[in-house]
Amino acid sequence: MPEDKGIKNTDRIPEEEEEGRGFTLLEILLVVSIITIIVAMALPQFTGVKRSAYELGALKALNALGSAEIAYRNVHRHFTDFEGLRQREYVNDHWRKYGPTDRERMAKHYSIHFFVRDTFKDFTYGFAYVAFPDSGNSLNLHTFRIFEDGTIEQSRDGINWVPR
Repeated sequence: MPEDKGIKNTDRIPEEEEEGRGFTLLEILLVVSIITIIVAMALPQFTGVKRSAYELGALKALNALGSAEIAYRNVHRHFTDFEGLRQREYVNDHWRKYGPTDRERMAKHYSIHFFVRDTFKDFTYGFAYVAFPDSGNSLNLHTFRIFEDGTIEQSRDGINWVPR
């Protein structure tokens, strides 16, 4: 019938059209297992990146405090502690030595302590800021310290120090 051009052929069975579509359970399990393996391989890299970021934050805080301490020493002829730097506006007021939240801390997962070396016997003076990892250090973070001459050292155990 040449005049019935718009009529579809209805001789097909609908099940034949849908056969062969979709994924089998084996294919889905294979894709999920490949994705799991890729994620398992990438996880150690993410923790290494987090550790490096936390350590870099501690180093930046130590460097800023060391620079502020040297600037304070050049003007006032003596060293001061962290509160002295804050009161005279050598560091930002929002930095806190022991903040209740991580946003108020100088370095996430670190506590920063200040030590003054001032002896009149041999006329040596100086300071050291030390960044200690917080307790429960699951990332195996380094301990860092900076001296008045700007040298930074690092240690895993707090005893054996090596230059950074």
